[in-house]
Amino acid sequence: MKTAFLFCLLGLPLAAAAQKLPANDPPVTYYIGLGRAPLYRSAADTAGRPAKYLPSQAAAVVVGRFSPRWVVVELGGFRYLAPADKLTDYDPADADALPVDPRTHRIAYEGVVRVAGASQADLLARATAWVAQAYPLANAVVTPGPAAGQLVVKGTQIATFRTAYAGVARGSYAGVVRHTLTLYVKDGAYKYVLTDLVHDATGTPNLRSGGALEQEKASLFGYAGLGSRASWDELKTAATRDVRHLLATLQTAMTLGAAPAPAGPGDF
Repeated sequence: MKTAFLFCLLGLPLAAAAQKLPANDPPVTYYIGLGRAPLYRSAADTAGRPAKYLPSQAAAVVVGRFSPRWVVVELGGFRYLAPADKLTDYDPADADALPVDPRTHRIAYEGVVRVAGASQADLLARATAWVAQAYPLANAVVTPGPAAGQLVVKGTQIATFRTAYAGVARGSYAGVVRHTLTLYVKDGAYKYVLTDLVHDATGTPNLRSGGALEQEKASLFGYAGLGSRASWDELKTAATRDVRHLLATLQTAMTLGAAPAPAGPGDF
């Protein structure tokens, strides 16, 4: 009895140390890569033996960013430090709040980028070439905008999630996410607005379309319970990450790799 009591007392500082780790981000689920991931109760412990390991392919719920190299993982009600490079597809920006347009209440990625010395014709040609490369297999419908120097792209990207629920593994393919990307170009600058992100699972076996990504819940499997919620969160995380990466390639193509000059929100 005394031994058990002493063990509980000794365990209290360890639990307290674990709980001091920050949980300053909304939870995002990632997965461990091919090797197992060590978990530490505190920064001081990282110089020694891990408290435990997460096995390869296991889910890791990240709730904070401790440093560029370390993330805070929540497991069994406790928080641990884990190396960020052990997680597949980890991107700290996944935990950032989604940009929602206050007028439309839709997710909207918007920006203006100056490209010194580039004419409107040059930028329009670059945008057209980028669309052809960024949307392979004809996954986009491109039409001119209502005014000169505009392109409207109705694009699709593959939707994915990896959550397993009630012992049933969910497939990684989950239909597509559609979006509308409008590009405006003029001499020396371009503007992009990417919005209307909608999940479409038409033709995907045993899966329903989730609809607009602004929704907190979606009935992907015929109900909006725990299994659908986790998969919906993963799908949204992957889709918005893909959008950020897509827009990064747009900037590279439009500026030809040069560092773009900053532009104010009214600079168009």
